[in-house]
Parts: sequence; structure tokens; C-alpha cells
Amino acid sequence: MRLLKKIFTTSLATGTLICGGAAQAAWPDDQPITIVVPFAAGGVTDQMARLMSKELSKSLNQSVIVQNRSGAGGLLGARTTAQAPADGYTLFLSQIASHGSLPALHKDLGYDPIKSYTPVVLLTAHPNVLVKNPKVSVKNIAELITMAKDKPGELNYASAGIGTTFFLSAELLKTLADVSITGIHYKGGAPAVMATLSGETDFVFSDFATAVMHVKNGTLDALGVTSKDRSPALPDVPAVAETPGLEDFEIVSWISLHYPAGVPDAIVRRVNEAANQALKSKEISQWLANSGGTAKGGTPEDLSRHVGVELEKWARVIQRAGIEQQ
Repeated sequence: MRLLKKIFTTSLATGTLICGGAAQAAWPDDQPITIVVPFAAGGVTDQMARLMSKELSKSLNQSVIVQNRSGAGGLLGARTTAQAPADGYTLFLSQIASHGSLPALHKDLGYDPIKSYTPVVLLTAHPNVLVKNPKVSVKNIAELITMAKDKPGELNYASAGIGTTFFLSAELLKTLADVSITGIHYKGGAPAVMATLSGETDFVFSDFATAVMHVKNGTLDALGVTSKDRSPALPDVPAVAETPGLEDFEIVSWISLHYPAGVPDAIVRRVNEAANQALKSKEISQWLANSGGTAKGGTPEDLSRHVGVELEKWARVIQRAGIEQQ
């Protein structure tokens, strides 16, 4: 027993893993680590992944790259990453869609958010902001709702895909306000915001990181934030919940890291430690301050509990909204 304990302690210190009784090479070797992002480049998930890749590269003394696999509101990336080898070289930038809402929206998900993945760490939490094209002649959310009631189905919103907070925020607004608005779905947050900028869509519930610069330069108008309270990043913009009839409105997005199921615990713990340290870096802290986000961190067990709560929460919200499974 003492000998086994000594071997295990040594393996953790050196990075050598004992799997199935056979010693494997130290991790990581010269093979790059890939963070798979299930959305197009430019959005908040992509930005977070690229910042995290830089910090992890420093901590692990290893090349960490970002790969975008967008499509189906994040489903494509989630499905393919769940099938990746459990060797510690493929991380998934999981989020509220892949491990919160999508399981309640799809009959054939193609992966199990619990069984197909190993939790690593909860990274950040972000509210969204409702922004509109300036050509839409409303000054606040109450006027937007009035316009939607006067013109059923004529207003449209852009989303980053079914199951994302872009989508859920708009659908929750429709449910609480009892209005008909048409959704148009894109392959990520950045394309959805560009659609609203161009006038292809009327409004979008965007992440702060993508929309805030357009709000500040006047090319998009901000009507409300999705957190219960106002955001320090846009202190003059009211919370959606301040609108009469929308007092129960609250949606906060989150981003995390998962491995495919079966990755050795020693690797998971090492990446967890490196990611927690990365969240304290000056660059990520500044990005969060500018994008209205907050750092989370914690243990793999913390993320596991968080995902369990989120799966139950979004199943209830989607059922209440009357959104049918696809």
C-alpha cells in the first residue's frame, strides 16, 4: 500500500500517468492541446478560448490552440468533441447551451452532457445585452413590445443558434410579453450581431464583448441587460427586468471547460489548477471588466454541481415557454 501511494504521488509530481497498469508518457508531450469552440470566431466564447489558450500555454509550457467547429447552435462541436480520444489533448469550451439548454431542446442530442464529458472548471459568467438596429424606431423595451403587438411576426431577432442565450433570451421575452417575433439563427454570436448591424435583423440579445463597442460608437442601441441588476459595463442601460411585466426576466450565460469522458484525473486536476490561475491574469481580468463578465473558477466537482442545476433549470424554462423538442 505504501509503495502504491509513493508511485501515485510521484506520477502526479512528474506528470506521468498510470492507466490500466501500463505506464504512459508524461503529459503533455509535444502534441498541441486543442480547445474546441462550438461557435464561429469573434464571439464571447471564441474570445474567452483564445485568452485562455495563451494563459494555459504559459502554465503548461505547451502549445494550446483554438479550433472553431460551429453549427447547429453548438451541437456540432459538442458532438464531435465528446467522441475525441480521452488523452488530454482535446478540451471543449462548454457553455450554457451545450450543458444547459440544448439537452432539453433535442430528442436526439448526440451526446450525454453528464456521461460523455468530464468536468474541468467553470470559467466565467456573462449577462447579455438587448441591442437593436437604430432604424427600429423604439426607445425602450416597452415600446419594442408595443411594436411587436401592433405588428405580429413582423419584427425579427438574430440568435447564435437554438439553445444559446441569444435564443433563450428572445424566447423568454416573447413568452413573458406574450408577443410574436420571428427568430433568425446564425452560426455564432458575431454573425448574429453583424446581421443586426446590417439591418438584416431588428434586434439581438448579444454578449457584451461583441456588442459593447457598437453601443459605444452608436451603431447599435442598447435597450436592456439580461442580469437582474444593471451592469457596471453599461451602467446607464436598464435591466430588462425593470420593464413592467418582465420582472421575472433573468438570464446569465456561462462558459466552462470539459474534457471527453475518461481523461485521467491527474490531467483534469492539472488543467483545472492552470485555468484557475489563468482567471487571475491581468489580460483576462481586463477583458472581463470590459465585457461585463465575472470570473468564476473552482473545482471539477463545483462545475459538475453547476451543470446539474442548470440542466434542471433550463428544462423547466423551455417547458414553460412551450418550446417543442427538435
